[in-house]
Amino acid sequence: MKIVLDTRIIETSTGRYMQRLLENINDTYALSDGNDYIALMPPQHVDKWQQRLTNITVMAADQKWYSFSEQWSLYKQLRGLKPDLVHFTMPQQPLLWVGPAVTTIHDMTLIRYDNIRPGESPIIYHMKQRVFRILLRIVLRRGDAIITPTEFVRQDLGTFFGTKYLDKIHVTPLAGEIPEVKPKPLKEFIGKKYLFFVGNAFPYKNIWRIIDAFRELQINNPELHLLLAGKKDEFYIQLEKRCIEENINNVHFLGFISDSEKRWALQNAQAFVTASLSEGFCMPVLEAMIEGCPVVASNVSCLPEVVGNAGLLFDPSSTKNLVSILEPLLLDDTLRQRLIKKGYIHARSYSWNRMVRQVHDIYLSLQK
Repeated sequence: MKIVLDTRIIETSTGRYMQRLLENINDTYALSDGNDYIALMPPQHVDKWQQRLTNITVMAADQKWYSFSEQWSLYKQLRGLKPDLVHFTMPQQPLLWVGPAVTTIHDMTLIRYDNIRPGESPIIYHMKQRVFRILLRIVLRRGDAIITPTEFVRQDLGTFFGTKYLDKIHVTPLAGEIPEVKPKPLKEFIGKKYLFFVGNAFPYKNIWRIIDAFRELQINNPELHLLLAGKKDEFYIQLEKRCIEENINNVHFLGFISDSEKRWALQNAQAFVTASLSEGFCMPVLEAMIEGCPVVASNVSCLPEVVGNAGLLFDPSSTKNLVSILEPLLLDDTLRQRLIKKGYIHARSYSWNRMVRQVHDIYLSLQK
């Protein structure tokens, strides 16, 4: 078979999935299974990835997602390649494409929650939301196979679009990792006691719940700090302003941090905390476990499935519940060490190799 993988967002946060997929196909399957693999990605990334992927053909595809060029130019490019199978590693794809296809749907967050940026038109945002909903319905109906990272997303698709699609939806769990780089201390916080979160600040991430709980924890733990890492966009700026207005001290908005700094922050934190209302997988909870950081996570969406019994879960609508979970963890080192041990074992049960093997099996099942 000639298999084309659409990896146009390979250098984004979601791109970790595409990177590991391509690397494992290149190293394990591309020379042995008789298939020809082509990876499509933005022109500026082609040379770098062609050097890494010596057994896969890397080609430029500069069509922006949710654009007319995606609908027409990418369609023409795919037709010209004449693939036996296309793997769209994100839902965005040409609606005109009717050939054999596998699509990865990472989550339903765009449909379930509004993430309207300050100054963005709500009308335009909801139009995009409606288009995405239509796109997913077409993909589910027409696709030969659908891939999700968790059973939660699989069931969520069935609930929203109909259980008749469940038989074609396959769960291939991701894994957690941070590149093996030397941890780089955040010098300002050496020797200090802190809670840590890393990620974006979209409203569904529910970060204010963490800040609100931190404010309560400071009453008995005045030396405690809260570190929030992630690109400082409009949402983070709003949170920072609110902390100043409400006189909440020791909340630190770090902005983007490197993998080296993230490793150090996780290795030295009292806990990694996420109050998210919606996730498709949430790789950072496994990264925290790998680095020996106790995990405290909301008990909704896919998080109970991914965290298992290796972390502490709480109701993300309740500040009081989060405080009641964190306070014992700050005081009881035995509990903390027990969570670290369980987390390390649990995170190691996830595997990129297994994920790629499952995806490859799906490819072979569609071979004519």
